[in-house]
Amino acid sequence: MNILVVNVGSTSFKYRLLDMPAEKMLAEGRLERIGGAESPVEFRAGTHHESGTAKLPDYAAALRRMMSDLTGPHSPVHALDAIHAVGFKTVILDGTPGCYLLDDDLIARMEAMNDLAPAHNPPYVRAVRQTRELFPGLPLIGLFEPAFHVTMPDYAYTYGVPRAWAEKHGVRRLGFHGASHRYVSEVAPKLAGRDPANCRLISAHLGGSSSLCAVLNGRSIDTSMGMSPQSGVEHSTRNGELDVFAVLHVMDREKLSTADVRRILCKEAGLAGVSGTSGDVRDLEAGIAAGNDRARLALEMFCYNVKKTIGAYAAALGGLDVIGLAGGIGERGVRVREKMLGGLEFLGIRLDAEKNAAHTGQEGVISADDSPVAVVVVRTNEELVVARESYALLAARK
Repeated sequence: MNILVVNVGSTSFKYRLLDMPAEKMLAEGRLERIGGAESPVEFRAGTHHESGTAKLPDYAAALRRMMSDLTGPHSPVHALDAIHAVGFKTVILDGTPGCYLLDDDLIARMEAMNDLAPAHNPPYVRAVRQTRELFPGLPLIGLFEPAFHVTMPDYAYTYGVPRAWAEKHGVRRLGFHGASHRYVSEVAPKLAGRDPANCRLISAHLGGSSSLCAVLNGRSIDTSMGMSPQSGVEHSTRNGELDVFAVLHVMDREKLSTADVRRILCKEAGLAGVSGTSGDVRDLEAGIAAGNDRARLALEMFCYNVKKTIGAYAAALGGLDVIGLAGGIGERGVRVREKMLGGLEFLGIRLDAEKNAAHTGQEGVISADDSPVAVVVVRTNEELVVARESYALLAARK
């Protein structure tokens, strides 16, 4: 069964076509800056690789380009009927997270939560609807990001708010990056020579959007993101942990609406807000080298909060065996990894400088040979997790 997995961003998406259950990657692509004057595009299939630019004014155009590449002369499939389902790494819905067929009811339940994830949920709703219009009859499946975190104990997901808020409006910690944390929880222990079913692991998905997850014997017991993707450690342009009364204070003083605050905290906060320039760690490191103190502050704030969360999760787990680092920063941020993990020797975490420098975008152990806690770089594969869950859902229905 050939399952196409689409990973949607606010202005871009990447995709992979996998032969399931063999888990063989047949083709993959990336389309960026959708809606811009010029969109970079990339496509790989076997030994074939091409890149360039295209005019992609909206997601419908991007989807048409994707399907054109997937059925073109260099693709392993040459007709749309060779694609049997489309899986989406969906974000949030009104109700219990899981893996579902995306019918009208599910799409409406996604749309009902747009206010909690305004930078993430609307692009997925739009992409799902446009995929249905372009390819009617094809099964569309969503694996919702909080699904991995349904194993959290009640004391870990409960907020100190009136009980009616939880009962009527579902106010609780949900967590996100579930597909990535699930993959890291399976792969990182194995790279470290540990059994995933008997392992105290911290999974750190660090990039433009970042979260950490405490995983005990393969099950999520806590995670840094809350009911929305805004919380936890800071993100590229989104705030992390923030006192809600500080927000109310500024709203009153500046006469801001809830729409104003959503826009500001989604697009003008986080590392970009603190630095005043960029939320990209590479830009911050360049700024630090040029003497920009606000760039220094932004990066030190981020690394400090990651370090603090690691300490908290080591306590929640009752000890620590493995740390798995994923995402753009986790996989390639050599200097940031040093800053985040330095000073944690008391927890048994000791990096090896040469191994750390050698693993830029490459999987492997970067901790010292005598480190009680193994630190592992993992190239996360969210699309594979979505494909597995989508295949299992379709197989069960048959």
